[in-house]
Amino acid sequence: MIQRKQTLWLALIFMVCISSVSINIHFRDIEGKLDGKVIDKAMASVGFSYTLITIDGKDRVKTEPNPLLKYCTLSLGFLALISIFLYSRRQNQLIIGNLLYLFILAMAVLMYYYGWSKRYVDLEPDGQIIISILFPPLLAWFNFKAQQGIKHDEDLVKSYDRIR
Repeated sequence: MIQRKQTLWLALIFMVCISSVSINIHFRDIEGKLDGKVIDKAMASVGFSYTLITIDGKDRVKTEPNPLLKYCTLSLGFLALISIFLYSRRQNQLIIGNLLYLFILAMAVLMYYYGWSKRYVDLEPDGQIIISILFPPLLAWFNFKAQQGIKHDEDLVKSYDRIR
């Protein structure tokens, strides 16, 4: 038996991170101007791996990589996977859980950087925020629930040691 519910929470973190990078889930769509000229069909879809910029429909398409966000998200997922298999060393799991919080914070900052401050297309107020913008708070909640389960197991083991 690896663990109980904390395994499920950490596995969810792993699956969300890996799928968002491999599928390149978009978290912001921006429509607007390019080089100061209004182009009705200029659009930038900002994703976890790269940003797809489409100008005039399918006439000009280019991609801009988002390497920091991509590798931060992958690191977050693989740290969660490593933490699953450290079930016998709960103190190490708690340390990795705290590191996961730092990576989640870095992911949120990088999502802001690539989505709002980096100018692929001049920002217009009609940019759309997509539901995947909720990934950082969702991952933080998953990590919180996993940390609770790990602490519960640690307290359970300590109580059994006192009985002996």
